[in-house]
Amino acid sequence: MAKMINMDLNSELIEPTQSKKELMYKFYLLTYESNFELSKKRSLMTATMGYEKWAWRVVGITPKAIIEIAKNDYKLPKALQRDHLKQSRSQTFNAIFSNKKYEFEEWWKWVWENDETILMTKQEHIEHKNISTNDYFNIDYKLGYFRNKAVIGMHYTKKTEGMYVKDLFEKNKLKIEEIK
Repeated sequence: MAKMINMDLNSELIEPTQSKKELMYKFYLLTYESNFELSKKRSLMTATMGYEKWAWRVVGITPKAIIEIAKNDYKLPKALQRDHLKQSRSQTFNAIFSNKKYEFEEWWKWVWENDETILMTKQEHIEHKNISTNDYFNIDYKLGYFRNKAVIGMHYTKKTEGMYVKDLFEKNKLKIEEIK
């Protein structure tokens, strides 16, 4: 059985501290008030929030992604991608800059909820339209798996995330086999 990664659940690997959220909000306000083009505002917000360990948090994985990982001996296959579940990051950031200025709580709720991702194959990423909760297995992001790397990509080792996926595969083998 896969074990939870050993880390403090209040760690910034899982969620930002209140002071970091407030600092990012101040940056949002400065950016909102600027006369930068929308595309630059989005880029600035991505630079502010996108490269954190807690960003792009994985809350689900598709059966096809599990199959690809299993076929690769539980090592990370190249054709796996994280996809923002509810809407693209561009759409999320467009809203916070194109609409009214958000108050702190509303702003944080909006960007946090819309930063959820699911793991899927590259082909699923290209083809998907409206993914529902029936299309993937839930992952509790607080377990600390699939954390964002500071630059590009996600943290993945066979020993941690691979064994977690193996456990998911074993527990859901019949459902997953139907997909093949």
